[in-house]
Amino acid sequence: MAALSYAVLSNVLLFMLIAGMAGSCDSALLKKAFKRLNGIGAGLVCQFVLLPLLGFLSLTAFPQSPSTAVTLLVVTTSPGGGFSGWWCFLCNADLALSVAMTTASTIVSVFALPVNLYLYITLLYGRSVEIDFLQLCLSVAIVVVAVVVGATIGNLLPTKRKAVSLIGQVAGVALMAVGAMANTTSSDPLWENPWTWFAAMTSPVIGGLSVAIVIARCVRLTNPESVAVAIECCYQNTGLALTIALSAVPRDDRGAASGVPIVYGMAEMALIPLFALSAWKLGWTYAPPEENVCIVLAGNYQPEATGPTGTASPSRLAAAATSLAQDTEALNPKDGKGGGVGQWLKGLFTGHGRQSRPENGGTALR
Repeated sequence: MAALSYAVLSNVLLFMLIAGMAGSCDSALLKKAFKRLNGIGAGLVCQFVLLPLLGFLSLTAFPQSPSTAVTLLVVTTSPGGGFSGWWCFLCNADLALSVAMTTASTIVSVFALPVNLYLYITLLYGRSVEIDFLQLCLSVAIVVVAVVVGATIGNLLPTKRKAVSLIGQVAGVALMAVGAMANTTSSDPLWENPWTWFAAMTSPVIGGLSVAIVIARCVRLTNPESVAVAIECCYQNTGLALTIALSAVPRDDRGAASGVPIVYGMAEMALIPLFALSAWKLGWTYAPPEENVCIVLAGNYQPEATGPTGTASPSRLAAAATSLAQDTEALNPKDGKGGGVGQWLKGLFTGHGRQSRPENGGTALR
């Protein structure tokens, strides 16, 4: 009875999670992002070719039980997770491309997930394993229907996108809580696994971040686009994998299998911030690397982005301030070399430390 309850509840929460993710998207922004075929293509290759291969190599290096191996393969061949866009927004990678890749990967996963599972299960075991493929296909179908329903709601009720997104986020957290409960109350809690188990679960995240950004640069994507591809590649929809673990694998193995997406998700949460911080300091994102980290996290440096009140993004303000400063310096030179009010205005908008007022004031402002 408990196993059936977990299966039904996980599928309901999966629908809410995916619908919330799809309903939060701006269709106009997505249409523009989908025109960048090299970015979408690189993202799909990394998502459904690179990461499943890394999952297979990880299981080859650190062999696991069939149920655990199948669950990890499901994780590595799942579509991108909804929070990948949030990470890209936070570190100022290309947000539009990230959302477009998440949408595209969700659609492609309908075909790619069963194909990759069949390929790598055959390579690992040379035979079929005990898994309910009908339930697996049902979970994938739920994802497709949720995308359609969520996108329709987002288009018909654009003012409700934030509420729809919040519902999806709450469902995602609840789904992980259900998985954690299933694992901790089982006979195979994740903390009893050997180090090789943890190595197998986390290696695809490290490899995905490292190799995906190289692939993106090789196809001449910009640095912010490449960072988005790398994050999208390794940040998986663990909710789908968790739902499959709680409904498609044999009942006796569901507790152990549910620990796979949980640990993979923990690895994502630990490694992506380090990667994003490094990318920002290296100048690979839209945010200026010399800016204060708090300003970068709170600001929106996306191209053509505007704030909720119609104000320009910090990068646009900085560019406008520089232009205004140059014009002002021409009208109000200091010692015949420029400066004065122009330098003060430039510093005020760009936030680079203390700037002085013109000579007649001399008062320092932040």
